Amino acid sequence: RRDDVVLATKVFNPIGEGINRRGSSRRWVIQACEESLRRLNTDYIDLYQVHRLDWDTDIEEIMEGMSSLVQQGKVRYLGSSTYPAEWIVEAQWAARRRNAARFICEQPQYSIFARGIETDVLPTASRHNMGVIPWSPLAGGWLTGKYRREVGIPKDSRFGNGGSFARMSRLDEQPEVLDARYELVDQLDAVAANAGITLTQLAYGFVDAHPAVTATIIGPRTRAQLDDALAASSVKLDSSTLDAIDAICPVGSMAPGISNSAPNPAFKRGNRRRS
Repeated sequence: RRDDVVLATKVFNPIGEGINRRGSSRRWVIQACEESLRRLNTDYIDLYQVHRLDWDTDIEEIMEGMSSLVQQGKVRYLGSSTYPAEWIVEAQWAARRRNAARFICEQPQYSIFARGIETDVLPTASRHNMGVIPWSPLAGGWLTGKYRREVGIPKDSRFGNGGSFARMSRLDEQPEVLDARYELVDQLDAVAANAGITLTQLAYGFVDAHPAVTATIIGPRTRAQLDDALAASSVKLDSSTLDAIDAICPVGSMAPGISNSAPNPAFKRGNRRRS
């Protein structure tokens, strides 16, 4: 039954070629929501999230547009995804100024390989009583152990199939990044073995252990992957295991080649004062 499901979706990325069919302007968030409702064959969305910070739209317009969907009963709750800490605060302030519904949830990248949000996003979310539902807890599959020095990058993997993920990461052009990641995986695998769990379970358990995390997003493609993820839900890492992880990937650190969030367009070459 519909009432037994918490349905979440996002808005921001382009849907089609039209210049107005993207972003998070008031016009588009309302239109995109209505289109999502038709595609999903439902009357309402439980959690509607802005997929990325829209640098081209005023934050007050974003919050007013999203809030109007709550007022119309089309959306129950609002959330953000991959927002920098300062813009999480700006969004809260904008909602307060406009007497609008606020973001109650943030969906950031978080894993043993991507710990940058520990220094700002996680404490900020806690300060504003927001839930946190991290994406990529396995760092794109690196924390499953499928990428090893002795086997390299499988051609059928997301990093080796020539698709958009592979093109963005450009790991084939960065042998030093590959070597560093292989070394980290080997060390973390030893920590997992010492704890009597798999590397995947170590990765999930690490994310779940943070007090600011509400729930972890999983993305299994096979039954075996689902079983491993479900088994990880009962894993509770002890202090010695967490300390061992910290010694390999320190608090607030990012593994080589991994960025913390969507890039600020101000740093693009064409927008800089000096090229």
